[in-house]
Amino acid sequence: MNMMTIGLCAVGLLGYAAILISIPFRTKKLRENVGTQYLALKQTSSAKWILIAVFAAAIICVLPFRDMGLFVDAVLVGTALIATEIAAREGANRGLAGVYKDAIVVGTQTVYFVSIESLPTLAYENDPDSTGSYKTTLTIIQRNGNESTLIFADEEDRANAVQTILNLVPRLRP
Repeated sequence: MNMMTIGLCAVGLLGYAAILISIPFRTKKLRENVGTQYLALKQTSSAKWILIAVFAAAIICVLPFRDMGLFVDAVLVGTALIATEIAAREGANRGLAGVYKDAIVVGTQTVYFVSIESLPTLAYENDPDSTGSYKTTLTIIQRNGNESTLIFADEEDRANAVQTILNLVPRLRP
């Protein structure tokens, strides 16, 4: 066994543990920052995030027993940590999907209303030439220029979320 690989795996496992330990703190912080819930949304995600976290740990733990070279080991540890981070976001947001006083939470995404520049899909969703992809998605242009696409469980959830957002933030009306 290569000592560099073992050290890399130890650092990876420490990072892995830190990410997982942060989940309840992330959930608590999110609950504090979004305000009162006005509309609960259906969960678009499942408990698959737990499987992702388990497989990420398995990748890190298997590396000392395989000789793939330090660079490949580092890439695999990095990939496992990125997967764990994505799983942690999903885990932290689990059960919080909804429209709140200050934000909308869907899947791994939380978008605060103060950061929203516009909702461009609202301008063309009733156009007969549109593709119909708007039925379960909502594109958001943020003030910093980033674009986010929220994916809802169904058309009804999306329609209710859009209506609630427009009632809370009238400046976003098309």
